[in-house]
Amino acid sequence: MAKHQYTILSMMKDEGHSLVEWVAYHNHIGFDNICVYTNNCGDGTDDMLIRLEELGWVKHFRNDVPEGKKPQPNALMLATKNPDVVDSEWILTMDADEFLSIKCGRGHIGHLVERMDPAADAIAITWRFFGSNGITDWNPGLVTENYTSAAPDMFKKGWGVKTMFKPYRDMKLGIHRPHIKKAKQEPANAKLLFDQLWLNGSGKPMPDEFSLSGWRSTKPTLGYKWVELNHYAVKSYEAYLLRRVRGNVNNKEDKYNAAYFALFDRNEEEHMNATRHAKGVKKKMAKILSDPIMRELQDKALDFHAKRVEMLRSSGEYDRWVAELKEAAEIPLDKLDEVLFIQHLPKEWQQKVKELQAAGIPDKKIAKMIAQTQTAKKGETRQALLAAAGENAEERLDAHQLKGRESKGDSLDNPFMNTEAAAGLGVPLMNERTQKIALAAQAADPSDAGAAKLLAKAANARKVLDAQAKATPDPTAIVDMNEPAPSLDTIVDEATVEASTNIESPEGTVPVVDAAPAPKATRKTATKKTTTNAKTATSTKTTKPRTTKAKSTTSKAAASKTTAAKAKTSKGKTTKVAPKKATSK
Repeated sequence: MAKHQYTILSMMKDEGHSLVEWVAYHNHIGFDNICVYTNNCGDGTDDMLIRLEELGWVKHFRNDVPEGKKPQPNALMLATKNPDVVDSEWILTMDADEFLSIKCGRGHIGHLVERMDPAADAIAITWRFFGSNGITDWNPGLVTENYTSAAPDMFKKGWGVKTMFKPYRDMKLGIHRPHIKKAKQEPANAKLLFDQLWLNGSGKPMPDEFSLSGWRSTKPTLGYKWVELNHYAVKSYEAYLLRRVRGNVNNKEDKYNAAYFALFDRNEEEHMNATRHAKGVKKKMAKILSDPIMRELQDKALDFHAKRVEMLRSSGEYDRWVAELKEAAEIPLDKLDEVLFIQHLPKEWQQKVKELQAAGIPDKKIAKMIAQTQTAKKGETRQALLAAAGENAEERLDAHQLKGRESKGDSLDNPFMNTEAAAGLGVPLMNERTQKIALAAQAADPSDAGAAKLLAKAANARKVLDAQAKATPDPTAIVDMNEPAPSLDTIVDEATVEASTNIESPEGTVPVVDAAPAPKATRKTATKKTTTNAKTATSTKTTKPRTTKAKSTTSKAAASKTTAAKAKTSKGKTTKVAPKKATSK
């Protein structure tokens, strides 16, 4: 039995102004284990967490970051081998500006889990961006009470997810979702990941491939009915300006600029669900701050930030900075692409954008270059895939989708073509998924008719990989400025380079444990899902039962209704599969 039931893992720096509320809130909704790594704190956040640990509210760990490393990935590496983190029934990795908002039952974590399919291994919880509510002062009060204006459901730029999941063998913790060690090399590991049942925020099964890779919801997979993650990325204007001078856990330069503020300062709708816990949260905060040491530490943190605000106000730049943010806050949803088209591009492309802007090239033309670079790479990939399938690309693709056409009219050399970043557009995630699907199929029993779906996917995956291997860069690095391009929305959606989706723990960071005796063969039928929920750092490593039947949306939905099932083995014998038990409340 796991030591903890519901664990939160977080990484923090200088969060002392809202730390007590964050801890009290998540303790109130049912998390019995809150683990926080800190690095380079100047406001006493680390001292506050040490005292909170002494009082029994959290567990605190130092994140001593080696030179050249980033704080957040380093903390994830440390947490992966920390039994205080991984010895839990469920784990959720989240930041200090995120509050879990459960909308079913009375809003407690147990009320969410009891509604989930007992066979579920993870739930992908979609962000909802909360804005500034037009507040300027940095510390107006409780986060969940003062910031209640947010983005609408269909604001797809805010569809990133954080994942609550059951730990498993060879697990690697990630920012948005967990991964598995050697998923791209070992069929059994790819199969284990592929076989996991993931749900969305409405309790509906996610596509099979999402368990392999993915960190964003899509329109078909979006779900807000049961749970969402309130993301208070900006808070007030002054709070946002403080984040500019404080830095961030991934050392991203110029992250907190006006464009970033425009993206996150969404105030279109009122969302009050988190405020249902205000009374209980305030009681727990009062209990925490009844400790004189804790009260003194929080006062010091508040004073630290107040002095920084005064520095901002007396900087001579304060009025201009606030004016820029207020101007950015007025940008409507349908105009965001015009200010965001370079926000998430690779650094080398951001530099090229600056060079083109300095040369007087209008932003719209630069955006079109970027969009058409994507189109060229997509067309290239589509042609290769159609060729692999024995199809004629000229017949199947329209002129806009084909690469290598002669440019007509106003054209410019396109500096984005033939770059390393361009070579990877639209390919890395597809490449990763196809590799994992192919590996997962190797662990399936070909004699089992239930594995046909997975084996068919693997055959297509091999075609994709072969086609990608043959693909070559477009030698004509030009762009027709008169040709219609995809909407600028595609730039943010598809040119994003997100490091968090590719975090790989170095060899040796996952504890090596003694091998278990040869496991007995077990099966998972199309109507029942069984997983091994071994804790990485606390129990003897076991071998994941090799599944002989591919999972499907239908089988996932039926899993909770089936109490037992029989799976045919390759020898024709039958083995009863015990149902997965729901987590005890």
